[in-house]
Parts: sequence; structure tokens; C-alpha cells
Amino acid sequence: MLKYDHFGKTKALSGQPRLFNGIQSLVCQELGYSYMELNASDIRSKNSLKEIVAESLNNTSITGFYSTSQHRSGRAAHSVSTKHALIMDEVDGMVGNEDRGGIEELTGLIKHKKIPIICMCNDRNHPKIHSLVHYGFDLSFQRPRVEQIKGAMMSIALKEGLKAPPPAMNEIIWGANQDIRQVLHNVRMWCPRSKALTYDQAKADSHRTKKDIRLGPFDVARKVFAAGEETTHMSLVDKSDLFFHDYSIAPLFVQENDIHVKPVAAGGDMKKHLMLLSRAADGLCDGDLVDHQIQSKQNWSLLPTQAIYASVLPGELMRVYMTQFLTFPSWLGKHSSISKHYHIVQDLALYMSLRTDSSKRTVNVDYLSHIRDAVVQPLTSQGVEGVQDVIALMESYYLMKEDFENIMEISSWGGKSSPFSKLDPKVKAAFTRTYSNTGTYNKEVYLTPYLLQAIKTPRHSTGTALAFHFFKLL
Repeated sequence: MLKYDHFGKTKALSGQPRLFNGIQSLVCQELGYSYMELNASDIRSKNSLKEIVAESLNNTSITGFYSTSQHRSGRAAHSVSTKHALIMDEVDGMVGNEDRGGIEELTGLIKHKKIPIICMCNDRNHPKIHSLVHYGFDLSFQRPRVEQIKGAMMSIALKEGLKAPPPAMNEIIWGANQDIRQVLHNVRMWCPRSKALTYDQAKADSHRTKKDIRLGPFDVARKVFAAGEETTHMSLVDKSDLFFHDYSIAPLFVQENDIHVKPVAAGGDMKKHLMLLSRAADGLCDGDLVDHQIQSKQNWSLLPTQAIYASVLPGELMRVYMTQFLTFPSWLGKHSSISKHYHIVQDLALYMSLRTDSSKRTVNVDYLSHIRDAVVQPLTSQGVEGVQDVIALMESYYLMKEDFENIMEISSWGGKSSPFSKLDPKVKAAFTRTYSNTGTYNKEVYLTPYLLQAIKTPRHSTGTALAFHFFKLL
């Protein structure tokens, strides 16, 4: 694992919390590496990593200063040990002022230091982790299955004198959320109390010892679609509770990822796959209607109904053995772009209202494409000589340079460049220079449908005095 190979200089371990704690130190000890480990409780800023870690990696500890090796003659020889490793735990938590610049410095250590570096994180999709993964081998740990844990736990329970049938051990493992350390702790607590554990006792005790687990949106979406024993023991209430981890974004994750999974129920048949996908889409649409009623009428008692339509039903239809990474909802980015474009069109309609009498929709559908062609065509055909004609056209609609750029952005389809970007740089520079030197560029003498002077509220002015001052400015 720590050997130099084509996998890179670093190993990036990612997985759920408490999944691979201790593995890194055991591997280092097994291979004879001395290591330094830093976690979230340490200061891991750029200067700290440069001054402390970089110097420590070139040092040798007293205990490992001499390592015994076999001489050719058969005698034991002593040599200086240079086998060092750096363990960086919780690298996805390197944020804030204390860890400022830590990721960049860690990336530099990976590039230039000739030592193994082990980076561990819980959030594999964190933006800071993307740069680290490019320089090393990405190891994604999945939570062990019940079958993998049950055999070892049954053996330990037998050695401790605790008789537990396999179904009872399954309940213990599920109650601990497949956390091996928690399972061992529960078995240790039950051993002094009783030497035999029935299924009903294990189910009741595991329910009492079950602890609340904070799941992220990716973990919730994975559980919604997961098939197998991970969800067979979940009741309808448990599946509905997944929705309430974050009911504002959970439907978006389901809608984004249901088209990327291949449901087990389809059995590889594309026709069945499309039928299941259609039924899941119908459920999401019904959930969206319920959400509209909740938001418009503040009827929050409908949230359980939305959970059934927007999470439970699509998850049951599209059950799959999760192996791929889930995708973040692209709707959020599209919605942000739509909001931005909506405000741009609203401003353009307001400015052009001095010359036209049209709504925002009319400006967007009927005006913008023609205005775009009218201002770009002279620059394309006449070059620098057409700059004055373009500025005159813009002044006739009371449009400024910012409006010109917004028109180019709004009237161009996604993935296609605007016609203005294809012009000769000399023509674009002449247009910008001429427009900046034009007197109408000054907003103080530019006709606008609103008041440019800021309204100053006099001190101690209230009631009638404030209203009089406001209408005086108008």
C-alpha cells in the first residue's frame, strides 16, 4: 500500500465515519514505517505544515534511528531508518482561518516529498478533495455488509460464552448501523448479564442502544435507492424518515439520480426499466404538487405525504445495488441561472419602456434577438466604421454598455458563443473606447425610468416631515 508504484505518491481513503480508523497506523507498523499523524484538533495551516511537518519528515526518531537488517555474511547489521510516512486525518475539515492554505501546502508536499502520504476523509465529494485525488490513488471504503460482520461477531460471542442465534446477531449489527466497534461494545455489555440472547431480546436491546446518526444528503440518497439487506429490515416509517433529514433538497437528489440507476426489478429489460422510471417520475410530480400546497398555503402537515411521493415511492421502484457515485442536483445551478436571467430581462424591459410599451416576456421573445442582430451586424460588415451606428441604436433604446453585454448573454443559447465574441479584437476595442468617450455614457445625463439621486433621510425626520421631503425629491 505504501510502495511507490503507478498509483501515485499518496493514498486517499474515503468513507463513512468510524469505518477505517486505525487501519493506517497498523499498515505503517506492519511495514516498519515511522509516521506522523495530524487530525482536526491540530493546526494544519500552510505555515504549520511547512515549518513543522516538512522538517519532521526529514528527521529520524530515536526509537527507529537504527533498524536491524541482514548482512550478506549472515550477521545482523544496523542502518539508519529512512522509512517515514505522513497521515493526514479529516482533510475535508481543513477549513477556516486556522487551516488557511493547508490544502495547497499538502498538495505541494505530495508533489515534492518522496514519502508516502495517507489522506483520510469522510466527504469524498468535497471540493477540496478533488485536487488531492489527482495526485494519488483513490481508495473508497464501503461499510461492511452484515454477512461480513456476523461471522466474526458470532465467533467472539461464542468465545465469551454468549449464545446468540444468527437472526439475533443480525439485529445487533443493524442496531449499531454496522459499526464494528459499537457491536463489540454491545456484546461486551450483554455477556455479564446473560449467557443466552434470544431474537426478541436482541431486537429490543438493539433498539434501545441505537444512536442517532447524522447523514449527509449523499448518504440519504444512497439509502433511498439501496437494495439488499441494508433496506430489507427498514419499515415504512424508517424509509419515510430519510426524507426528513433535509426535506428541502431530498427530492432533488432523488430526481437527479433516478435516471442514472439501473433498477434490480427491471432485470435488464429496457422496457421494464422505462416503465419503472415513468412511475417514479409520476411520483415525483405528485410530490411536487404536494410541495406547492405546502409552500403556498403553509400546510406543513402534508410533509409525510410528500415523503411518500418524493422519496419512498421512487426509491422502492428504482432499487439498485449502489456502486456508482451519486450526482449533485443540477436543478440548483439551472435555477440560479434562470433567476439571474429573469432579473436581467426585467431590467432591460424597464430601460426600454421609455421607447417601447412591452412586457418582460415580449422583450425576451420578440425584441432581444433582433436587437442583438442589429447591434452586431454593423460591426461585422463595416468593422470600426460601424461603431457609431451601433452606439446610436443603443442610445435610441436607452441601453448602456452593461445592457449590451447582457443582451449578448441572454440571446445566445447554452454552449454557443455570442456573435460579439467572434468579432475582431480591434473592432471590440474600438467599440468599448468610443462608448466610454461618449457623453451619454455619463449616467447623470442619461435618461432613465427611475431617479438616480439617492434619497437622503434627514435626521429626526418622521411622519409628515419625512413624507414631504420624499415628495419634494420626486
